[in-house]
Amino acid sequence: MELIVEVTSSNPRRPLAQLLLVPLGLDIWENRADRIVLRASEAAVDRLERMGYSVRRIVQTVDHLRAFATAAAMQGYHAAASLEEDLRALAASRPELVELREIGRSVEKRPIWALRIGERRGSRHKVLFMGCHHAREWLAVEVPFLLARELVQKAGDEPIAGWLSRGEIWVVPMVNPDGHEFTRSEDRLWRKNRRPNPDGSFGVDPNRNYGYMWGLLDIPTSSHTPSDDTYVGPRAFSEPETQAVRDLIAVEKFAGLITYHSFSQLVLYPWGYTSEPVADPADREKLESLARTMTQRIRQVHGVEYTPQPSSALYPTAGDTCDWAYGTYGIPAFTIELRPKTVEEGGFILPSQAIAPTWEENRPAAFFLLEQLLSPAATANA
Repeated sequence: MELIVEVTSSNPRRPLAQLLLVPLGLDIWENRADRIVLRASEAAVDRLERMGYSVRRIVQTVDHLRAFATAAAMQGYHAAASLEEDLRALAASRPELVELREIGRSVEKRPIWALRIGERRGSRHKVLFMGCHHAREWLAVEVPFLLARELVQKAGDEPIAGWLSRGEIWVVPMVNPDGHEFTRSEDRLWRKNRRPNPDGSFGVDPNRNYGYMWGLLDIPTSSHTPSDDTYVGPRAFSEPETQAVRDLIAVEKFAGLITYHSFSQLVLYPWGYTSEPVADPADREKLESLARTMTQRIRQVHGVEYTPQPSSALYPTAGDTCDWAYGTYGIPAFTIELRPKTVEEGGFILPSQAIAPTWEENRPAAFFLLEQLLSPAATANA
């Protein structure tokens, strides 16, 4: 039996942070100063209690799925095929402005689609938005897709018209199509891609498979055990999904990027692999300032609080997208963890009614980054 539990500790010999080092196959969902929420087997939960942690059983995983993963909750979210159909329609509606590109193929040979939006091909000024590295994070498909739709449908309106005349905006809404399809048919909480592993398990975590500091950590949140949800893979860029993103960024040299995930309502920036801050003072201030302002813009829409913080403050990760993009190319890179804040509100599984307000509050954050990178002043000085 699997359980979703809250772990706390008042024992100074068992600080919560130590829990992130315990190799028990834990699936960490939330990490806050006062609690960690995770999914684990009943045997692993019993061991945590024997180690001295306080464990509150929130719900059995099967009951969580029964409550939230209903047939109605699937409505309004894209499958891989319907996403391709809608991206093709956007490209066909403005062929002089929009180009649909296949940037790679997944393990199971599904296409990974990118929408390039901009008047001039080959501009030096480009921004990238991505979604769905992790299969179960359906909301992280819809926000970048809705961004692409707005950019195309309102291409003649300012400020969008100005951005598209000066630069290019690329959107990759579904980096992990195989895993996403698996969540629709087999396991709603599947996280990884669908790579067959030598031990008989499946999947590599795409957001642990990038090359910068890959494999540096071997902990529950960046694991070298193939059956774990955060398995880093046999080598950096072993997966076709991360190879597709690597090759796109290597060619296009983006000025900035946002990759969407869920959940926790956070705006994350490097580093993930270490708790040490970015060394360069100007870069550090730029990343922190952009993240702070994005959270402010989000809050102004519906009053929903997102928190800006380094990725390592959520939990340590090695080989993630933003560390690699910044560490390799110096690209200002952000991970936005979308709604909700807690597992009690649904965690990874939200009804489609959450799509619109989540997009509405994230729209000004995306637009703020675009203005910073594609404004006349930014492109003139680049």
